[in-house]
Amino acid sequence: MKSLIKIVLVLGLFIGFYSCQPDDSTTIVPARPYDEVYEEDILKIEEFLDTHYVTVDADFNTVFTKIPDGGAQVPVSDMPELEFKEVDLHDITYKVYYLKLREGIGESPTRVDSTLVAYKGNTIYKGTVDGVTVYDQSVFEENVNPIWFNLDGVIKGWAEIIPQFKVGTYSSNPDGTISFQDFGVGVVFIPSGLAYFNSIRPGIQAYSNLVFNFKLYNMRRMDHDRDGILSMYEYGPSFDQDPIDTDGDDRPDYLDVDDDADGVLTKTERSFTYLDGTVTKTAYYPYFGALVDDAATPYDDTRGIPSCSGDFTTPTRLRRHLDPACRN
Repeated sequence: MKSLIKIVLVLGLFIGFYSCQPDDSTTIVPARPYDEVYEEDILKIEEFLDTHYVTVDADFNTVFTKIPDGGAQVPVSDMPELEFKEVDLHDITYKVYYLKLREGIGESPTRVDSTLVAYKGNTIYKGTVDGVTVYDQSVFEENVNPIWFNLDGVIKGWAEIIPQFKVGTYSSNPDGTISFQDFGVGVVFIPSGLAYFNSIRPGIQAYSNLVFNFKLYNMRRMDHDRDGILSMYEYGPSFDQDPIDTDGDDRPDYLDVDDDADGVLTKTERSFTYLDGTVTKTAYYPYFGALVDDAATPYDDTRGIPSCSGDFTTPTRLRRHLDPACRN
């Protein structure tokens, strides 16, 4: 009986101790409505553009300075280099302003490509000091040395604007380094709804508008599902719309190894066999055929992926890897 009493007392003390502990649960603050926040964001961004001028050095680094009373500096909002792109998301048409300091001379990436960029990221917090409106432009991240980013893995505002620019050229130096020339350079002003919105990141408060100065050095076309068809072709005709999902399995074609859910891999469906002398070999149709046939190959290089009926030419043909009634 004494042992039982001891056990009961110990359990009572144990339960009582933990029941008296402070409540460590975290109260989750619900996110504000996107449209409400955007109304505030766009006003802040446009006011910033109206009241600041930009200085650009020889390396295209930028500094934004508030125009003093009576100052004759040209505000960013009046610069011919200032453009904007409308982005539909959250039932809102966002306006994303950007400065095209230099477009670049090469190819433009798409939203599913990888890009080599250097950049500096700033927040622009609006405040008041001694009754005067000021903008705190705090640097939260900077990469002077270029790094690779997949555009489908970054914030929406960045992925929408980088494709408005082009890469340049590059050359190797005797010391093994690489020099880049004529690359695209710009600055983008991103509303919080196309950035991190209510998330808090190092150096970034919730509902922060972001400013990136960037240099687009190079790019790579991506093939996310490794089916031999570039993701830019599988995404769809317009990057302002949702990506194509042929079989409706909530996995877009550029991430789907079997686009039409017929049980045959897309990579297999774009293959064909041919005779090389007496040996049967396998090759793969490109998405688009070459403009000129390579005489060194034993097959017609001008043929892209055909339809199930063998149509190689009609631009609007349903290629056989997207036709579930077709078997390779």
